[in-house]
Amino acid sequence: MLNAASCHSSICYEHFLMARAWDMDDTCEGACGRIHPEPVSERDLNYALLQAASLGNEDILHTLIEAGATNISSASACAGYSGHRHIVDALLPRARPVVIGAAFVGSLVGLRKDLLDHVIKVADLEGLDRCLLLGAARIWSCKTTEETDFLSNAISEVAKAGARSFPTAVQATCGDALIRYWNKYVFEEKIKILESLITLGSRYLTPEFMGKISLMVCVTLYTKLVKPEDTRRTAHSGRKFRHHKNGDCNSTFVPDAQDMMEILLVVCRNGAVYRGLSDRPEMLHAKSACKTSLLHEANCSYHFGEGKCDLGACRIDWPLRMLKFLLVECEVGKLSFSVTTLAVYQAARSNVLYPVVQCLVEEKCYEAAYVYLDMAVTFCQAEAIQYLLNALPRPRDLLYLVTAVRCAASTFRGPPRGPQGVLLALHANFLDDPATTLREAEILSELPKTDHLVKRRLIEEWSPQAFNEGVKAGDAHYMTWMLLRRRSDSGFKELPVELQVAIAYLPLYRACSQAPGTLLSQRQRGELTTAVLHLYRGSGKLADAKVLEADKPTLLGFLAVCLPDWCQEVVQVDDATSFCTFS
Repeated sequence: MLNAASCHSSICYEHFLMARAWDMDDTCEGACGRIHPEPVSERDLNYALLQAASLGNEDILHTLIEAGATNISSASACAGYSGHRHIVDALLPRARPVVIGAAFVGSLVGLRKDLLDHVIKVADLEGLDRCLLLGAARIWSCKTTEETDFLSNAISEVAKAGARSFPTAVQATCGDALIRYWNKYVFEEKIKILESLITLGSRYLTPEFMGKISLMVCVTLYTKLVKPEDTRRTAHSGRKFRHHKNGDCNSTFVPDAQDMMEILLVVCRNGAVYRGLSDRPEMLHAKSACKTSLLHEANCSYHFGEGKCDLGACRIDWPLRMLKFLLVECEVGKLSFSVTTLAVYQAARSNVLYPVVQCLVEEKCYEAAYVYLDMAVTFCQAEAIQYLLNALPRPRDLLYLVTAVRCAASTFRGPPRGPQGVLLALHANFLDDPATTLREAEILSELPKTDHLVKRRLIEEWSPQAFNEGVKAGDAHYMTWMLLRRRSDSGFKELPVELQVAIAYLPLYRACSQAPGTLLSQRQRGELTTAVLHLYRGSGKLADAKVLEADKPTLLGFLAVCLPDWCQEVVQVDDATSFCTFS
C-alpha cells in the first residue's frame, strides 16, 4: 500500500496515477501540492498499469485492472521486457493468448532469456504458433548481432516446443514485416534467420506454398521499391510524412538490390521446386555469383539489359521481371492454378495491384483471373478493375464474375476496404448488359452477407428507389430554375437563354460525364433523364421513350445539345481518367 510518508515532494507521476486509481484522495493531494485530482480516466489507468507491470508490483496491477484498466497486451509486453515472470503469470488467466504473445515480444526486445523460456514453457499450441509468427515478423527490425542471435535461438526453441504455423510465419516475414521494418543493419544475420526459419518448417512448407511465397516476395520487393517513390512525390507536393523516433524512416529506406535479390534466392534455394533453377545448380550454390546471375537471367529472357545486369537501371521494375521469369522459365506457374493468388493478395493490400495483374495476364495466367478481380474489387483498385474487365478473354464466365463481386462485397473474409470497388465494377457494367448489372446491384443490396456500407450505397444510388429519388430531385431542380427565371426582380432572366441553361445543368453534365465506366447509377440516371425530358418537352424533337431507353453517352449527347459549345471544353471527358474517380 502507498502511504502518506512515501508521498514526498519528489514522488513520480506513475505513483500519483496509482494512488488516484486506488482513490486515495489524501495521498494524491500530497503528491500534487494538495490539489484534489479529477476523476481517473481509462488512459491514466492504462498508463499506471504499464508502470506497475514494469516495476513488478502485482498488488497494484490487480487493483488497476479492477478499477478499469484494459491494456493487458502492453502490460504483458512491459513485464516481458522487464523480466517479471510473476506479472506474466498473474496476467495469464485474464487473456492467455494475448499475454503469451505480448510477453514473448517483450522478452525479445529486452533480451530476457529466463522470461523467454518461461513463456515458451507455459504456452499451449496456439500460444506457440503466435510466438513463432511474432518472432518471424521481428526479423527485419533487428539492429545488432546480439538481437539477431537471441531471436534465432528463440525461433529455434519455439519450433522445438511444437510450433507448427510456419506457413503463416514465412508469409508474414516475407510480406508486411519486410515492407514495414526493414532497416540497413546486420543484413547477413537476418538472412541466416530467414533461412533457418524455412529449414525448421520444411515439413510444413509444401512446394506449392514455396512457389507462392517466391512470387509474393517479388511483389513485396516491388512494393518496397515503389513506395519510396510515392513518398518522395508526396514530400515534393508539400505533404508531411512520418519518421521513426530513432531517426530512420523505414518506409522510405530503399535496400540495395543485391540484398533484395538474396532474400528471393533464399526462398528459391530452400523451396527446391524450380525446374529452371535445378538445371543450373551453380545458380543455387555459388552464392558469390547467384545474386546477379538470376537477375541477369530474367533480363535476358525478356530482352532487358542487353545481355548484362544493370542494377541501377532495374531499380523499380526488376521484381516484376523476376516474377515473369519464375512463372515461365522456372515453371512455378505449373505448380497449381492458384499459385499466383498470394502474390496478388499482397499486391492488392499494398496498392500495387495493377502492374502485378498486368504482368500475370500478359503471361496468360487466366486460371485465377477471377480471383484477381475479387481482390481488385475488395481493395478498390480502380485501374486493376478496368484492366481485368477488358483483358479477360471472351466469352466471360458470368457466374465467376458474379461470385467475385459478391465475395468482394461481403463480410465473409472481413469487411472490404470500402464500397468504391463494388461501385466501380457496377459503373464498368461488369456483366456486359446494363439490365443484368442493375439487377445484380439490387440482389447485392438484399444479400444478408453484404457489408453494411456497401449495402447502404447500393440502396442510395443503384436501387429502383434511387432512380425515383433522382427523378424527384430533377423535377425539384427544374421547378427552382423556372421560378428563378420568372422572378421580376431577378437579373437571372436577363441572361442569354443558353447561359441560363449552362448555369442550371452544367454541374449535372460534368458529374455524369466524369462518372467512371459506361453505366450511370440509378440515381444519376434518374436526374439526367428528367433534365433531358424537361429541356426537350414541347419541342417535338425527342420522344420520351427514346430518352428512357438511352444509354449514358446518348443521354449526355442530348444534354450537350442544350448547352453552349464552351461547356464541351470545360468538361473534358476522358474515359481512362474518369474511371479512376474513386481511386
